[in-house]
Amino acid sequence: VNTDPGPSGIKVGFFVGCLIDKMFPSIGEAVLDVLKYHGVGVLLPEGEGCCGIPAISLGDMSTFKRLVIHNLERFEANTFDYLVTACATCTSTIKKVWPTMAHEFSDDVRQRIKKISEKAMDINQFLVSKVGFEKGESGETDNPTLVTYHDPCHLKKSLGVAGAPRAIIRANPRYRFKEMAESDWCCGSGGSFNIEYYEISASIGRRKRDNILASGCSVLATGCPACMIQICDMLSQAGASIEVKHPVEIYAEGLSKGPSLRPSAS
Repeated sequence: VNTDPGPSGIKVGFFVGCLIDKMFPSIGEAVLDVLKYHGVGVLLPEGEGCCGIPAISLGDMSTFKRLVIHNLERFEANTFDYLVTACATCTSTIKKVWPTMAHEFSDDVRQRIKKISEKAMDINQFLVSKVGFEKGESGETDNPTLVTYHDPCHLKKSLGVAGAPRAIIRANPRYRFKEMAESDWCCGSGGSFNIEYYEISASIGRRKRDNILASGCSVLATGCPACMIQICDMLSQAGASIEVKHPVEIYAEGLSKGPSLRPSAS
């Protein structure tokens, strides 16, 4: 995908991320639909790779460096104003980890990392601060769906983004937002932590699950696919039929869509 800016005059690079690409493609589809709706040009380069966080977390510096350079090459081939992602971890990695580890690269690559990391932005933050999100057109309802929100650690504590996702959710009139207790407490995922130390991870996750259940919501929204996996696991173990969504999916549901930017199956 490589489209010119529309009425917004803005073009973004869309960094999809592994979990959205492989496990939650509906989030990526919602991002493309929303950007199209707001007249934002989109660059979605072929061959985009992992942001590198699993590699650097395990101390695999050579793989991390290879992935950073690979992604720089994919996105540098075109110009754009912002690099948006719908994954809290990818955003935090590109914006914070890449520059932190830039000393491992040559002077040239360090400058390239600085340039692209400064453009990185969470999709919710982008919609609120750059294009002016709007209230959905789906109409009010007498029985709105009750939704609550979990703050991903990488989004709130690393990047300071907390208000934008809530604003995006509230923009859909078919949902009613309710805060839950300890919304910014970790869900216990922590990337590979919940694989290596599953029982500790699950004990943290159960507390998060109990707070979700106590909210009485039908939908749990969060801006991190890894958190979505963890929370789905905890809810499933409790037999809870609470749907887990990304805020941008909820926002997209409330918009009247025109032709999609989604790549064809071919």
